[in-house]
Amino acid sequence: MKRVVLMGLGLLAAVPAQAQVKSTDPQSIAKALQDAGYKAELSKDKDGDPIIRSGAQGYKFTIFFMTCEKGRNCGDIQFYAGWTNKLSPARANAWNQKHRFARVYSDDQGEAAIEYDLNFEDQQMSTTLFQKNLELWDSLVGSFVDYVNETEETPKK
Repeated sequence: MKRVVLMGLGLLAAVPAQAQVKSTDPQSIAKALQDAGYKAELSKDKDGDPIIRSGAQGYKFTIFFMTCEKGRNCGDIQFYAGWTNKLSPARANAWNQKHRFARVYSDDQGEAAIEYDLNFEDQQMSTTLFQKNLELWDSLVGSFVDYVNETEETPKK
């Protein structure tokens, strides 16, 4: 019996630990972005909270660290991209009805914006899962850019 237990423990030790990202460790998120082929410029916003500037589909985006305590121990992150293209509330609502993971809106100037949140709640996320979320974000940005660039159709009578 001891031999079986020891062999089982040996097998567990042979499994490499999977890399993790944490909202409380902005550098881990920047590294995961870079490992996936994205640029990642880590800095701080005006309140001292971390931010990462990057790009997808040829467009710039920012990752905001949210629910931070004085610039540290952030609970989650938000991907954000915005354009000067105008987006009516009706078109934003039409997009949101068809797309589950991201939300779009027109900002105070009526310009198009898209956001995508990742909730960590002080937990780690595997780099693989983070990169899957990154791929989804990238795809949503591309779809949204196409949507924003379409002309608004005249309603049919």
